[in-house]
Amino acid sequence: MQTEGTIVALYYKETEAGTIKIRKAVIGRIVMEAVRKFQGRVRITNHKGKVIRTRQKYGVPDATEQLDINMSEKGLDLRLYIAIRFGTSISMVTEQLINDIKSDIESLTGIEANSIAVVVTGLISKQITPRNIEVKG
Repeated sequence: MQTEGTIVALYYKETEAGTIKIRKAVIGRIVMEAVRKFQGRVRITNHKGKVIRTRQKYGVPDATEQLDINMSEKGLDLRLYIAIRFGTSISMVTEQLINDIKSDIESLTGIEANSIAVVVTGLISKQITPRNIEVKG
């Protein structure tokens, strides 16, 4: 992670054409868009399984603080915690999330997605039933 002044960038590269800076919020936005495709059947949680309220940052939902985002020499490592509505296929949701997030990170940022892990912390019915299922891609 590079720092320039007060701006902390996840990815920072100088090129002939200029400087490329990618912040964690960009990755957070990509994750939010992937989750939004499930139309409420998937919710982002913290690592303990509590569904979080996404806050608005610049008019855009932001849950970046709940994601584990790290940059290594091999590329980006991401861990995301979710709860899934009862009756929704866990394998379908996790596989689609991993594929969509990986594809969007690589195509939109040019950063290699080294590992993406989706941890299902619970199932949502009338209450949240705790689970701890991790799927990696």
